[in-house]
Amino acid sequence: MASILIRTVIIYFLLMLALRLMGRREIGQLDASDLVSTLLISELAAIPIDDPDIPLLNAVLPILFILTLEVILSTIKNKSAKLGRAIDGDACFIIYKGRLSQRALRENRVSLNELLSALRSQGIGDVADVEYALLEQNGTISALQSAQTQMAHPIVMDGEVMKKTLSVLSRDEAWLMAELKRRKTALADVFLMTMTDDGKIGLIKKEASK
Repeated sequence: MASILIRTVIIYFLLMLALRLMGRREIGQLDASDLVSTLLISELAAIPIDDPDIPLLNAVLPILFILTLEVILSTIKNKSAKLGRAIDGDACFIIYKGRLSQRALRENRVSLNELLSALRSQGIGDVADVEYALLEQNGTISALQSAQTQMAHPIVMDGEVMKKTLSVLSRDEAWLMAELKRRKTALADVFLMTMTDDGKIGLIKKEASK
């Protein structure tokens, strides 16, 4: 029992050292190489704790090797932006000068719900208020606003009617169809349609597939 406790304490301080050297970042802020290193180190650290018969060095040495490799990679990435992009990828514009790129969403497998959720978490209620939104290298979405207005509720998403939202807004499908007809747009052609509490309508049509 004492052996397991000693092993746990040693691994604990080794992991604290590793995370300190890798930088103070949340899991959601780790880039690809950092995340891989973190996962590998956590797996290696568990081995000698689970099985007391395995020598402690069997975990310590690989952890130190991965840590050294991570520090070297970080140094190289900081000195060479090109190599950094090759390892971690590039940030990608999802919204550029107020225009939402549906192609960027598809290529990066980001759903409308994920985009809208990320904007709401930053205090942005309407996609129309966003001047620029980027999918960062670590997978997070950052946005810059052009203006702050009311919350825009999605009433159509990728051709699908959000019936519950319409009900909350005291509207029905007949009203929706009339609005689309007035805009000479078919429901199947709508990528995103929103409505604010004061009745402002936002409409983004689907882009033609290439």
